[in-house]
Amino acid sequence: MSKKDEGKDWEPDWMNPANDRKTPYTDAEIELFVDGFILGLDDHEWLAMKEELGEAKARQKIRAGFIHMDENNLINITPDGAVH
Repeated sequence: MSKKDEGKDWEPDWMNPANDRKTPYTDAEIELFVDGFILGLDDHEWLAMKEELGEAKARQKIRAGFIHMDENNLINITPDGAVH
């Protein structure tokens, strides 16, 4: 079906709340995010981070930021009521 056949109320799939992600990102997905983030940095910024923290710790810090932003990650979920 083409876009013009879908009518005026057509919205892309990513706008539909039923398609929202319900699982945490995998380690492989997070590593892709980290790699993309590093590629988006200015070379000077990445070199400064590596000098300050070392490459492994700089990558871990970026990775932790992505995990913190993932609302479905178990680290970010807190129980609503009593746990027993």
